[in-house]
Amino acid sequence: MSSVRAHILCWLSLVALARADGPTAIMDCHVHLWDIARPAGLGWIKKDDKTLNRSFLPADHEALARANGVSGIIVVQAGQSLPDNQWNLDITAHNPRLYRGVVGNFSETIGTPAFQPLFEKLCENPRYVGYRLSGRFQQKLSDAFFDDLRLTAQKGRTVDFLLGNYRLEQVAEIAHHVPELRIILDHLGGVKLDGKPLDAAWIDSFRAVAKHPNVRCKVSALFGRWEKQPARQDLAAYTEVLDLAFECFGENRLIYGSDWPVSEQTADYAAVLRLTRAYFDRKGRAVSEKLFHQNAAAFYRPPAPK
Repeated sequence: MSSVRAHILCWLSLVALARADGPTAIMDCHVHLWDIARPAGLGWIKKDDKTLNRSFLPADHEALARANGVSGIIVVQAGQSLPDNQWNLDITAHNPRLYRGVVGNFSETIGTPAFQPLFEKLCENPRYVGYRLSGRFQQKLSDAFFDDLRLTAQKGRTVDFLLGNYRLEQVAEIAHHVPELRIILDHLGGVKLDGKPLDAAWIDSFRAVAKHPNVRCKVSALFGRWEKQPARQDLAAYTEVLDLAFECFGENRLIYGSDWPVSEQTADYAAVLRLTRAYFDRKGRAVSEKLFHQNAAAFYRPPAPK
């Protein structure tokens, strides 16, 4: 059986599960796990952060997933350390039915000779579904950079973009030059919320990148969109950006992610899920099924649960 046919059959089986009677199946596509004692550390966590400056491992997360009806997880590497690509696969290998896939990180090496050997080695594990570009170590989008993205597409893997060091305009350029690459914008395209209307220039850039059909948008880190923590938890605080995302990407290109445990800076795991449901459930069960499960299965294409 070809790999493409296998992915299609896997996706159809996941769609069937999601359409079964009962609660909407949930695949959380943005969960971080980390050991604070890992050699590379996590420089973005402040030493005095009483919420995040500790380890978050599967033992901390699995019970939360069960309690909230989450049946699948895509783990997203929290830092940029190359060895942590394999570490994330290793610490979730005991429960592949829950930890369906891992998104690693190649920020440091994409576009360099170090990329291909490690990437191809990681791709030997079908749960390695892609990687994230969160940091930027090259000023230009070089030919070698695009070659590595084309290899990523050939391998059937995905790229998450954490906006900041990469801008929406550059993601649009990448999507144009590598149309076969499956791309997703993390955290609603990096939008910043402060209670004021969304920035008009950001809206224009968001609309422009959404015109590329190979780009998805992750409805993730809702609480994290507020610089000041704890964030607001009322739906009205998020309606403008959610309306915009739904208008631009439609029901077929939006994917849910909690951003746990970073979300714990505001509230518990259930709270961000409850907030997201409050918006999407009113659009009907079919839309919720796509956001919470079907779109994720079609985009990341994790191996079928065993």
